[in-house]
Amino acid sequence: MALLLVAALVASVVAVSPPAGGRHDRFAVAITSRHATGVFGSTRRSYVAEAHAVHPASGCVNNRDRVFADRRAGARVRAVLDPARGEGGPEGWCGGRFRGTVTYGEGFAWPPVGRCRPPRGFPTRTVVVARFSFRVR
Repeated sequence: MALLLVAALVASVVAVSPPAGGRHDRFAVAITSRHATGVFGSTRRSYVAEAHAVHPASGCVNNRDRVFADRRAGARVRAVLDPARGEGGPEGWCGGRFRGTVTYGEGFAWPPVGRCRPPRGFPTRTVVVARFSFRVR
């Protein structure tokens, strides 16, 4: 049963553009989603791209993550990993190889305002659906 669930969540193909770039380049991660994303009742569904340096260094960007936009199932979606967004941005990416994952998650949909109290026992799940890499020169 668990194997069927994982197989159903797997993204078809992941592409990174460009596959190699400079310290201040943005890297776009694209997948074809298997599930519609967004808020459905009290559940939030989303895909997240995360990349980290294989050999971290100081004084530069070692990791970034970005949520994919909400779309219908079967849509091609893109998340752009930008070194300027977040800590260490002005210095740009660290040189070397980066490895990343695309994760599908389902959890409680937080209200837009006010305090959030997820119901006790509300089901959540997170599954890595794709892996990718890119190189910074």
